[in-house]
Amino acid sequence: MRAYILRRLLLVPLIVVLVSIITFSLVRILPGDAAVARLGAQAGSCEQCLEAARKELGLDKSYPEQYWNWFKNAIRGDFGLSTATTREIGPELKERSLVTLQLGLITIVFTILIGVPIGVISAVKAGRPTDYGLRFFSILGLSVPNFWIATLIVYLPAYYWQWNPAKKFTTISEDPLSHFSLLLLPALVLAISASAYVARITRSAMLESLASDHVRTARAKGLAERVVVFEHVFRNSLIPLLSVVGLQFGLILGGSIIIEDIFGIPGMGQMAGRAVFDRDYQTVQAVAVVISTTFVLITLLVDVAYAWVDPRIRY
Repeated sequence: MRAYILRRLLLVPLIVVLVSIITFSLVRILPGDAAVARLGAQAGSCEQCLEAARKELGLDKSYPEQYWNWFKNAIRGDFGLSTATTREIGPELKERSLVTLQLGLITIVFTILIGVPIGVISAVKAGRPTDYGLRFFSILGLSVPNFWIATLIVYLPAYYWQWNPAKKFTTISEDPLSHFSLLLLPALVLAISASAYVARITRSAMLESLASDHVRTARAKGLAERVVVFEHVFRNSLIPLLSVVGLQFGLILGGSIIIEDIFGIPGMGQMAGRAVFDRDYQTVQAVAVVISTTFVLITLLVDVAYAWVDPRIRY
């Protein structure tokens, strides 16, 4: 186990470097120029101002040189200055990453509380009206975009009842209760599609276990159905469930851009969205590296959890 964890940890820097190179290349393929975005209307009338801005932002150097200058500072935790605001990226990214992490954790809790019971009940009641009803809502949850649901949640109450669910954001140090209450609604919106996917995977895994020989033997011994379902079926279905939950957590961290913007949540998603719009190369690269590193570590934790769930697994 230790050797396996060590090998996976050694892969983390390689993956992060590859992600940073891909991100560096893709941001620069986008049309537009960070210096033009910085100067605005001045860019077209002052060529010297444009050149000075490009030199200040380091855009006058070759791409390999730009990447190397960024990388050698990033490994020390210095992500440089934002090309749009000229503020340090590191402190702001730290604050926003904590907010996104909190949103992701609350979303995962909602995902498990909603998706797992639906999957379990649907598997136990397979082929019955309850199963069809739960599967219908699972498919509906996967089909409806979460940004559309979020837009309706914010727009309809404001239009009909003059009540805006997207209230002014408060930090955890100012008011912890208000801080977490503001995260509940966007987390619930993000959990709708994630819980639908978890429900379908849970149902499939449990149906496979319900048809196995050891379950028939347990029932033949006279064990209560509750014991059979939770001790012999659900536990054996945890491996695919852990994989899905870990994957969904990574997707939530990287895919909350629109939801954070709709609800006014100052997280990494909102930061990345505005950075792309402003051609803020430095910020986009920093956010991509943080999200990719977090995702790789989450998948490592999920792999380690396999051995805890099923002792037969050996690495």
